[in-house]
Amino acid sequence: MTLCRVTSNAELERRWIDAWNDLFDIIGSRTDVPCRLPDGTVVDVEACKGWLQDQAYADWHVAVRGSRVNGRLEVTASRWRPD
Repeated sequence: MTLCRVTSNAELERRWIDAWNDLFDIIGSRTDVPCRLPDGTVVDVEACKGWLQDQAYADWHVAVRGSRVNGRLEVTASRWRPD
């Protein structure tokens, strides 16, 4: 028999809060930084924050990383489920 682990609300909240903190570590107070979602869609910071929160509550692990594209700062968001 396989038992399914239920993720607590506190764990789900910690996931998106950690990702939001990482996001702000990357962008600081800037609001004009584009965020690329896993499907290739580019959204603004507010939409990125919403996506991170929505995905975390859907039981995904989420993360962001910063990079330079043509000299401009960009954030790339990702999600995954551990095995």
